[in-house]
Amino acid sequence: MKITYTTHALARMKERGISRCEVESTLSNPIRTIPAQNGRIESQGWIERGGKRQLLRVLTQGDVVVLVITVMATSKFEKYGASG
Repeated sequence: MKITYTTHALARMKERGISRCEVESTLSNPIRTIPAQNGRIESQGWIERGGKRQLLRVLTQGDVVVLVITVMATSKFEKYGASG
């Protein structure tokens, strides 16, 4: 799978301290994937920040060439359907 990033995704990753390695790990081995708007897919995985577990949400488009649209980390597991 080839992974490309939008300018928006790269800016959010930098702003939120999320590495390409964390994003790519989530994409290759998600704990869950769910359909999102406009035919996109949200892949979810775990990361650790300051000794606390957070849910990494990666919004993508495409399946052969995956375009990362945006990424975010949250501690609100239940809101996004994950159990911590």
